[in-house]
Amino acid sequence: MKLSAILTLSLLAILLMGKLTQADDARLLFEKTISTESGKELITSLVAGGIEISTWDKNEVNVKVYGNDEAEEKIIFSAEQTSTGVKVEGKQKDSKNFKNLTIRVEIVVPKNYDLKLYSSGGNLSVKDITGKIETNTSGGNIKIDNTSGNLEAYTAGGNVAISISNGDIKVSTSGGKISVNDFNGNIDVSTAGGDIVLDGKNGKIDASTAGGSIKLDYEGKNMGVDMSTLGGNINASLPGDFDADADIGTLAGKITCDFAKVQKDNHVSSYIRAKFNNGGETFKCTTSAGNIIVTKK
Repeated sequence: MKLSAILTLSLLAILLMGKLTQADDARLLFEKTISTESGKELITSLVAGGIEISTWDKNEVNVKVYGNDEAEEKIIFSAEQTSTGVKVEGKQKDSKNFKNLTIRVEIVVPKNYDLKLYSSGGNLSVKDITGKIETNTSGGNIKIDNTSGNLEAYTAGGNVAISISNGDIKVSTSGGKISVNDFNGNIDVSTAGGDIVLDGKNGKIDASTAGGSIKLDYEGKNMGVDMSTLGGNINASLPGDFDADADIGTLAGKITCDFAKVQKDNHVSSYIRAKFNNGGETFKCTTSAGNIIVTKK
C-alpha cells in the first residue's frame, strides 16, 4: 500500500475516533428510583434533552440522566414522588444561555402508566406501555411503539412515527412527516410540510397536510374519512366491500378510482360524487395540484 494511502486512512481513523468521542461525551449525571403504583402517571418537564421511556414489571420508576459538562454546569435535575405519580424536571440554574448541551433522560415505568412528556428541545421515544400518552417537544422527533391507550403527540419541527397502537391518535407537527402503522382506533393527524402515511383499521380518519402527500391503507368498516392536501397526491387502498358516500376532487390533477366513474369539470378539475357499494359514512379526498388514486384490495 502506498504511503499516501496509509496516511489518508490513518487521518480518517483519527477523525472518526474524534467524532465518536465527541458524540459519546455524555455520562451519568443523575439517577433515582422511586416507588409508585400501576396506573399512576409520569410527568416530565425538561428545558432541553431527549427522553426515552421503557417499561418493566416493577412498581417503581427508575430515572437516569446522561449529559455532558455543559449539562452538569447549567441544569438542575430532580425526580420526586407526587400524589398522582412521579415528576421529573430539568431546570436551568440561572438565566444564562447555554450551548453545546447534551442531555438524554432514560426512564423505566410500570407497564400500566400514563405519560405526560414535555421537552423544549429533543427527541421523544416511548415503547411497550398501556396508558394515556401526551408528548410535546419543541424541536425533535417522536417515536412511539406498541401502546394501548389514547395518544397525543405534538412537535414543532420533527417527524412523528407511531406503530402498533390500540386507541385514538392525535398528532400535529409543523414541519415533519407523520407515519402511523398498524393502528386500531380513530386518527386525527396534521402537518404543515410533510407526508402522511397511515396503515390500520377500525377508525375515523382525519388527515391534512399543506405540502405533502397522503397514503392510506385501510381495513374494516368505514367510520368516516377526510383527507386533504394542497400540493401533494392522495393514495387510498380500501377493502372491496367498503361502503361510503364519496366526495373526491382535484383542481389540477387526475383521479383514478376502482369504485366509481370519474367526472370532469371545465376540462381541468376532476371529481367523484357517488356511492361506494351501498353508501355510508363520508369518504372525502381533496387536493389542489395532485393526483388521487383509490384502489380496491
